[in-house]
Amino acid sequence: MSQAVRPSDQGSPETIIAGQPITEETPWFLRTDHEAEVLYDTENGVSTVKAGRLSGLVEYLTRHDQLDTSFNHDFLLTYRSFTSSAELFEMLVQRFNIEPPAGLTHAELQVWTQQKQKLIRIRVINILKRWLEQFWVEPDDETTEILLDKIRTFAEASVPTGQTPASQALLAVIEQRRRKEGMTTSPRVSMHNVNMPAPLLPKKMKKLKLVEINPIEIARQLTLIEFQLYSKIRLDECLNKAWQKKADAGAREPAPNIRALIHHSNQLANWVGGMILAKDDLKKRVRVIKHFVEVADACRSMKNYSTAISIISGLGTAPVYRLGRTWSQVSERTCAVLEPVRQLVASTKNFYEYRETLRLANPPCIPFLGVYLMDLTFIEDGNPSLTPSGMVNFSKRRKAAAVIRDIQRFQTSPFLFKPVPELQEFIVGNLQAARDVNEMHERSLQLEPRTPQEENNGGEVPYVSTGSHMSAFLMASMAMR
Repeated sequence: MSQAVRPSDQGSPETIIAGQPITEETPWFLRTDHEAEVLYDTENGVSTVKAGRLSGLVEYLTRHDQLDTSFNHDFLLTYRSFTSSAELFEMLVQRFNIEPPAGLTHAELQVWTQQKQKLIRIRVINILKRWLEQFWVEPDDETTEILLDKIRTFAEASVPTGQTPASQALLAVIEQRRRKEGMTTSPRVSMHNVNMPAPLLPKKMKKLKLVEINPIEIARQLTLIEFQLYSKIRLDECLNKAWQKKADAGAREPAPNIRALIHHSNQLANWVGGMILAKDDLKKRVRVIKHFVEVADACRSMKNYSTAISIISGLGTAPVYRLGRTWSQVSERTCAVLEPVRQLVASTKNFYEYRETLRLANPPCIPFLGVYLMDLTFIEDGNPSLTPSGMVNFSKRRKAAAVIRDIQRFQTSPFLFKPVPELQEFIVGNLQAARDVNEMHERSLQLEPRTPQEENNGGEVPYVSTGSHMSAFLMASMAMR
């Protein structure tokens, strides 16, 4: 691969075609009813949905003559960006209740019933079941209860038809949702009877000091904390730049889990900078830098790229980076450990090295959310939501779905490290007490007054991150309003 993967290049799950596709010989009454409301792209003889009106997209979702699993997955991942759950359900009910066209002979009606109506009804029930099992992220409120009641009433009414055997399974899923039982597409690894590495505990657990805690154990505990945040991200938080929006009065927060992870990343970077700047003695500052570099390297080895990048961001923040006398005393060995982590997060070629590393990574892994948010922002801002004729731009949704699938790929495989409550409390307490950037800047000037070069630049250090500008480059896409 010669260049970084852009969102538009990322693939979708394999498309499976089943049934008898429409041909010129297909009887008119077995053709689709909204074919003119869907536009296609064709490449190498394979057609994919490019755009469509909602009625056309729902028809394609439940087609009787073929099954496009790639489209169905992408549709259920992204439909909230162009319609509501309530409207989607009503349109599925309409599809289920499809009526035969006028003028059919008795024989034609039998063919239509068996080869179109029956198959459409099976598709509708299966889509509803899959929606509730894998893509249901509705809020726990009265509106959701009403919708679930409607779906249950519909499923109960569909059972007597005898044409939709999956209705019983759908009813079971509805009851699970009503009891608020969680579901996941991939079972989490059981934490019982698993051989976890023994924690590397300091001798003095009552009076914890950062540099006395093994950097590998700090990395493990940070990884457990961050995975809890990352695994909670809902698919709907990734649509329409929800993380940048504030909740309307009385409504739930649009992207609470993404915002929580962004806040954690910022706190972590500030903690790193604050801990370095807290030391009056230059040698102690160097020791803290060395310790955090070792933590970042351990996180990289564990495939916790998110924490590693936050630490690099903290080391590269301007109040820390400008400490020239301090950095001059950092050993070549520490710099050698730091360099591979810096290279991993280099922004050159659209973060090529990081993207390649992540592409080849198997779970458990914690990606850096900022790159995903940058991709989603690029997709959202760079593609119209509707075509000039008012159709839903589904090519845009397919690109967003590819990014969301990659986020989900790492959400269900936990890290097999033993939690150490004392160390996690120490870390969380320090994160919450971390200095803000203005405080760090003042403290930095106290430790090392401005150099002549800084004075010539109006008092500002010519900033070059110890990392790769990743934090600064991604800040716009991660911004919370």
